[in-house]
Amino acid sequence: MSILVTYRTSGNHEPELNVTRPSHTLGTVMLALAGVALLTSAALAKPTKEEQEVEYRQSLFVVLAGNFGPLGAMAEGKVPFNVDQAKLRADRVAYLAPLLKEAFPADSNTVAHTAAKPEIWTDTTGFASALQALLDKSAALAAAAQSGDEGKIKAAVMQTSNTCKACHDKFRTKD
Repeated sequence: MSILVTYRTSGNHEPELNVTRPSHTLGTVMLALAGVALLTSAALAKPTKEEQEVEYRQSLFVVLAGNFGPLGAMAEGKVPFNVDQAKLRADRVAYLAPLLKEAFPADSNTVAHTAAKPEIWTDTTGFASALQALLDKSAALAAAAQSGDEGKIKAAVMQTSNTCKACHDKFRTKD
């Protein structure tokens, strides 16, 4: 927006400040209203069923990573080992991992902006096998954590991590 500033003198020769703004044209007002309408409609758009399925899947992975990350840090010696935290987080991982079985429905493969490769849906046997390996390793991790044996827990963490990596290598795009 531009502002026009002029000075004029009155009869007593003192300058007067005159500030004027150009009036908005109808086109400018309509453009602003269209922009507001577009932003409002985009903000109110409900995600599709497929987008909700992907959001569910991605949320599961965020929670899994939030619990597995500290286990990995303990196993690698980046943070002090804490058996109570290891038990808690391993139990959570073992609980959450089976939820992934429902997180890859066939119609969710059409959603953009996901790291899931098409092979998840074209190699269903291979993906099911990789997912089952995660379930098995997660259960073994929880059992190792319940033992309280630091060596067993660290070994189970590394085995579970390797299982995750093998699946990501085959069924997930690189970041």
